[in-house]
Amino acid sequence: MNIQEQIRDYLKPAGKQVISLVEEDIEFLSSHIESDEKIISATTIWKRATFFLYLLTSKRILTSEKIKKEKNLISYDLNAISNLIVNRKFLSVEVVFTHLKNEIKIKLNSDDATKAFADELENIFGIPEKTIPLKKEKAPKAIKLNMTILNGKEQIKESGFNYVLQQTKHGYIDIVVDFKKPETFKLIKWERVENVQKSTSSIVGWTVIGSKFGNAGAIAGAMGANIGKDKSVATLFLKRENGEKVPLVIKCDKKDLEKLSLLIVAEEEETTDVAVTPPPTTSSIPTDELIKLKELMDAGILTQEEFDAKKKQLLGI
Repeated sequence: MNIQEQIRDYLKPAGKQVISLVEEDIEFLSSHIESDEKIISATTIWKRATFFLYLLTSKRILTSEKIKKEKNLISYDLNAISNLIVNRKFLSVEVVFTHLKNEIKIKLNSDDATKAFADELENIFGIPEKTIPLKKEKAPKAIKLNMTILNGKEQIKESGFNYVLQQTKHGYIDIVVDFKKPETFKLIKWERVENVQKSTSSIVGWTVIGSKFGNAGAIAGAMGANIGKDKSVATLFLKRENGEKVPLVIKCDKKDLEKLSLLIVAEEEETTDVAVTPPPTTSSIPTDELIKLKELMDAGILTQEEFDAKKKQLLGI
């Protein structure tokens, strides 16, 4: 395959019509290829209603220009090129570089021949491949909820009158008290309270594992006082960074429940059931928890059977 055939072969992706329009350039530029020079790629540009040929060789970038109906060779030695940049645009490929001290800008046609030409340029000048940035995880839509805490307020480090829950990060919530610096908790889960007995028993199990959570009778009273009216009570199961577990019973209307449904809980799975433990010794009997269970039974929240079952669970029987 002679030089002119090689050039036409590189131009095939641009189409036969383009090749036919640069036949004169193919003949002219091929006559200037040196014996130790190898053709690497070829493409065209469209300017002044005319197609012009560009060659990339092992030594140069070559093209031509017409001055008074005569063709003149334009040559850029690769060794004298610096700061080369390839900008791939929708309708063209722009190549910008410095040759000696001159700034050169070439606007090539946008076709498959030019794509190969640009790729070869980038390979020669060691331009790294453009990496696709990793898709960032979308932050949750900011959720803000003014809370009325029915039980568990003493668990919050700051005390005040205005308690606001907000979530701006998956799996975590901030609680702001009277516009002070927020405290961050991991959100394990939340439950809408519809069954007072079940929910109170769940909270007792949670507190056996972790921190204490007020008086069980008070919890039942706070929940029961609202559940009969509009069922607008929810329990948040939270965890501090040190592992301390903090359940909160809050009052909420329909709009608040909608906001709670948008909260994203932590991936960590938690259970509110009491872990199975070895038979207790005299010094490890959970007296406080048994008293709480007795208070729930006396208040009519737990039946005798439920009390007995929970008691056996606590004692590991």
